[in-house]
Amino acid sequence: MKKFTLILLVLLLSISIYGQQVSTLKAMLFSAIVPGLGELYTKNYTKTGIFFSSEIAIIASYFRLKAEAKWADNNLRQFAYENAGVPKNSSDQHYLLIKNFRSSDDVNEFYYRYALAAYIPYSEDYDKYLDEHLITDENTWNWNTEENWFYFGRLRIKKQDFETYTQFAVAAGILNRIISIIDSAISAKRFNKSAKLLSNLSIRPDWQKKGLQLNYEFRF
Repeated sequence: MKKFTLILLVLLLSISIYGQQVSTLKAMLFSAIVPGLGELYTKNYTKTGIFFSSEIAIIASYFRLKAEAKWADNNLRQFAYENAGVPKNSSDQHYLLIKNFRSSDDVNEFYYRYALAAYIPYSEDYDKYLDEHLITDENTWNWNTEENWFYFGRLRIKKQDFETYTQFAVAAGILNRIISIIDSAISAKRFNKSAKLLSNLSIRPDWQKKGLQLNYEFRF
């Protein structure tokens, strides 16, 4: 009965000490899911708040910038429709031409000159090139004033800026996770090292009493 009690005590103490250790892999996995969770797992509460707050700020910024980019896109489409007759469902490539040329006639003139320089006039390649590039009647446009034309260019740049900022927010979210993963791994190792220093369990055989000698040291 005494031996059973001694073995049970050893097991209980072992479980208690083992419970003080944390898994580095788990800490890294938690931080990969949500930055700051790995630090919470390793009881590093200050950095938990830092990483978690950063993640919330990044997510909020992403959705705000995404909405601003969408608003800017709708705004430039509406402006081009009202002031140059551009269909609202035009492709982004088409809007690039609208930004670079004052009218569809200017674009077609450019393509005609290029076709004459690059191909034999009225050859198969010449006709094929023009068929692929000339602006058709349903996609024509004309900026009546240079002021409107230049203003549209500023609207497009504004939209592109918001799209770029959105990509920066995504990159910031990835970076926040990477840093949190690395930090949680370091925190886990430090936590385990600290827990090991705080307690020490040693079991030695007691030959005289024909049993085990249990020594448990706790530092504080």
